[in-house]
Amino acid sequence: MAGTRRDVDIERVRLLAAASGGRIGIVTLPVAGRPRFVLDLGYATAGSHRYPEVRQAASRIAIDLGPRHPFQPPVTTVLTPVFHPHVFDSGVVCIGSKWLPSEGMDLFVLRVVRLLAFDPLLMNPFSIANGAANAWYQAALTRHPGAFPTDAAALALAVEEPRDRRTGVHDAPAASAERVIRHCPHCRAGLRLPAGHSGTVRCPECGREFRTNT
Repeated sequence: MAGTRRDVDIERVRLLAAASGGRIGIVTLPVAGRPRFVLDLGYATAGSHRYPEVRQAASRIAIDLGPRHPFQPPVTTVLTPVFHPHVFDSGVVCIGSKWLPSEGMDLFVLRVVRLLAFDPLLMNPFSIANGAANAWYQAALTRHPGAFPTDAAALALAVEEPRDRRTGVHDAPAASAERVIRHCPHCRAGLRLPAGHSGTVRCPECGREFRTNT
């Protein structure tokens, strides 16, 4: 892992944590010989099949960078047990989207946050890591549709990047009540954006920018 890229990723995650209002906490950062981020995520998720009766308010994750980072995808492991269709019993997260070397670690962390919060735009029935959790999720979604996603604050992260706000529509408030979905022309990922604005958006999936009107 090149030192320059590692330093950039560390700085991006630091800025992300600083802008999260305490929701993202840094436990450890990569150092020579141990290229691992450990982060605490203060976003609700399902700790077991007892959700939504029992909510898990926070999770701890580890993101391990490979020896050829950024040219190979990082491996994310949830250290706090969760019950999720895209998390193996081992805790390894099946991200499902193609990794691009240009994707910053801050955007990657946001993607993990949204996935663990059951963002419907990231839930993929064709990429299941835990069959029992998937069966539970499909049934729970029918019985308790208002319980998913598990944390609405996680979805707002899809259109906002704390570094310079270039991932959201320019001058659009993150807490806008009305949102519309626009699809990235590069990877076709769906983004929820505040209605009534125009500007440049950075896709949290592929990291590329495009202009749009909402």
